[in-house]
Amino acid sequence: MHPSYKAVCEELDLRRRIALGFKRITALLKLLGDPQRSLRIVQIVGTNGKGTTAVALASALEAGGQPCGTYLSPHLLSYTERIMLRGHFVSEEEFATAMGKAIEAADANGIPATQFELLTAGALTMFREAGLSWAVLEAGLGARHDATSAAMPQAVVLTNVSLDHTEYLGDTVEKIAEEKLASVRYGAVLVLGTDDYRVVRIAKRRVAQIGARIVEYEETGEQDEAGDVPYLAFNDRLGRRAAEVLLGRALQPDERVMAQEAAREVRLPARFEVHQIHGVPIIVDGGHNPEGLKAALRAVRGRHGDRPLAIVFGALKDKNIGSMLDVVEREAHALILTRPADADERGMDPRRIEEECRPQDVGERRAQVVSDAGNALRVAIEEMEKAGGVVLITGSLYAGAGVLRWLRGQ
Repeated sequence: MHPSYKAVCEELDLRRRIALGFKRITALLKLLGDPQRSLRIVQIVGTNGKGTTAVALASALEAGGQPCGTYLSPHLLSYTERIMLRGHFVSEEEFATAMGKAIEAADANGIPATQFELLTAGALTMFREAGLSWAVLEAGLGARHDATSAAMPQAVVLTNVSLDHTEYLGDTVEKIAEEKLASVRYGAVLVLGTDDYRVVRIAKRRVAQIGARIVEYEETGEQDEAGDVPYLAFNDRLGRRAAEVLLGRALQPDERVMAQEAAREVRLPARFEVHQIHGVPIIVDGGHNPEGLKAALRAVRGRHGDRPLAIVFGALKDKNIGSMLDVVEREAHALILTRPADADERGMDPRRIEEECRPQDVGERRAQVVSDAGNALRVAIEEMEKAGGVVLITGSLYAGAGVLRWLRGQ
């Protein structure tokens, strides 16, 4: 009898922790028959945009005739958001069956695998059993010690590098780039999504040292329907370009259209997700570092001009919250601090943010503290309904999760 989806999710929640090293994931993969050896592996690394790039890449590989699975993180509303088979999220039953086997194998053999390691091993097993050709794996943290690197990727796509997770990855762009490029191995191909000279220099040095190939950043000038959200449009183009590198040919016009349409259908939660209540546009975007916030705000202004903007902000403790607030304070006509949902002890208490940072909106009003995300959104909507404005929920994907649950309940 297979375990229930609820039981599997509860087990995975209990194993949610960060633990570096490959000993556990390597042992678990071996017990499961090393599923990664039956697949061609492409790993997506970078600070921002990994998930949407992964979806675009997988969609393009499928359009090009290569059956593909996609492994994503984190999830916001359901664990099933983690795994896609041939462009579709897996069912709760499929997820529970695969992850139940991974948990059972780990426990029976005394392997203290983490949540992320179990999810990685379970996903790779699902991809092998589905007879897929490619697995697109979104790295969780860096790459040097990330469980996805144990799959030995034949290709790595680096989206970009900025300061984030500095306690694990380093306190400069250069150090973080080195960590994110550590999984590039002999004979692999590295596709760059950035022309930052600091990152390019380190990437060239890495591929020269280990005998890999590099495909440098190149803006194609291609336009698509996501063009009014520049960062999403860029991620789509990068994913398709990477797919062409892996296919060894350009996508045909019909394949390109198919890839674009497939990626558009899969839009991940809280990636510039748009709603409306009482005529007020509501945008949920999980920007969780200064660069991600700037990209989201550029997209908001591109779509809504200089309309007043209420920002609902919730962040995790491991972020540089002061730098993030510097970005949002310059744009917020109303600033509401809230607590990220489902972040456990990692979520920053909004009262503490208010006390330590004392953020203000553009009118020099002190930020409001509304701990419940749904209530925080209600406050923002009331203010913007009067002002003819827009609401942006940001600071963390988990801040978006609380709001999205409330929105889906309307």
